Amino acid sequence: MTLDEELLVAARKAGTASAAAQNQADIAKAVYHHTVLRLHRAGGSMREIAEALQISHQRVHQIVEQSKRTERCWFCGRGAGDVGKLMAGPAALICDLCVAEARTGETGDCSFCSETKPVHEGTDARICRSCLDFSAAVISGAASLR
Repeated sequence: MTLDEELLVAARKAGTASAAAQNQADIAKAVYHHTVLRLHRAGGSMREIAEALQISHQRVHQIVEQSKRTERCWFCGRGAGDVGKLMAGPAALICDLCVAEARTGETGDCSFCSETKPVHEGTDARICRSCLDFSAAVISGAASLR
């Protein structure tokens, strides 16, 4: 039996669309979880966050705990336990080691400020010079407070 070429093309196209949609959903979920964690870090209680997002406080607790265990630098992949500090942007995390070593080059969209500038390209994110400098200042300021 020979496969219908039109149906085969349609199936391939649907498969590609499905994979792209899943990728977008995974990204949206990661950004959502990261933002919930940032709300918690900014001083919001789990109950306050749950009320504002209209979800259970147990779900917020799960998201916060899972995020803490899986936090990693989006540039080098090191876990939170393997670096001194992680700097959180709106859609990415960068560790103190990558901030110190990063060199900007090719133009791209910064994952921290969303501007198109020369960026340092990491595994899962990009960061521009001004956001690198800001991250370095925050990290060094946090270190001096210890």
